[in-house]
Amino acid sequence: MGAELPVNDAMKLLTAAFAASVIAGTALAQSDPDWRPVDPDDLLLIDVEDGTIAIELADWIAPDHADRMRQAASDGFFDGRSFYRVIDGFVAQGGRGEEADSIELPQYPPLAGEFTVAADSVTFTPMIDEDLYAATAGHVDGFPSARNEAGTEIWPIHCPGTVAMARDTDPDSGDVEFYIVLGHGPRHLDRIMSVFGRVIDGMEHVQALRRGDPSVNSGVIADPLARDTIVSARMASALPEAERPAYEVMRTDSEAFNAAKAARRNRTHDFFFETPPPVIEACHMPAPVRLAE
Repeated sequence: MGAELPVNDAMKLLTAAFAASVIAGTALAQSDPDWRPVDPDDLLLIDVEDGTIAIELADWIAPDHADRMRQAASDGFFDGRSFYRVIDGFVAQGGRGEEADSIELPQYPPLAGEFTVAADSVTFTPMIDEDLYAATAGHVDGFPSARNEAGTEIWPIHCPGTVAMARDTDPDSGDVEFYIVLGHGPRHLDRIMSVFGRVIDGMEHVQALRRGDPSVNSGVIADPLARDTIVSARMASALPEAERPAYEVMRTDSEAFNAAKAARRNRTHDFFFETPPPVIEACHMPAPVRLAE
């Protein structure tokens, strides 16, 4: 048990400077230019037995898919359904369920894929270091993203907490089947899946979902009683104003975020008797989120 203490201490040291900047920022006024409020119309709240998962929708990349989630939440479609396919280190999938091929949902026709946008339609802030999967990685409005070599296209990337629409082999076949990325790795899905949001709070509840066996039926949990139920899914804007959680996201084109990246990239604390290389990936640098006062 003694060996666990240094690990815990190390994690505290790794995050101390970054956390301090966020805590200090919490005391600032609502007009703090380094932070932006999350629109209640963009805030999807999914309740599971373990707690609430807060997802910010991304109209900048997938407006039709974001609208589909708004519609389905308003319809109560997800209520009582489950996360039926959960693969450790990969994704937690919910929505229609494995019976998708046998059920027609005329109110939710298949959506055309929304995979990339023109670079001049968004504000892209690049990372310093090279990316393995794209010419340049960085952020758009808090969402980890990438840019092609020509500098003409931008797309969100698959990091922990990324939320996207599942589909079959037809790129234009997503409807109301979604997944949340659990682990760092499925970047091979970039640009071929329609990402429409990211978890900004409650990722611990996603990580607490019961897992399936990836070697059996692609991770589908066979026993419905063993699955985690989606108690409800609703937009924050549908709640009375006094009951809505009010989140703020650090602007990823701000000097505050640039300083936070530099602090994470350069490990100078005495704990590091061997200085690690000054490298950080976009997936390892999520935009900080706080509850507004």
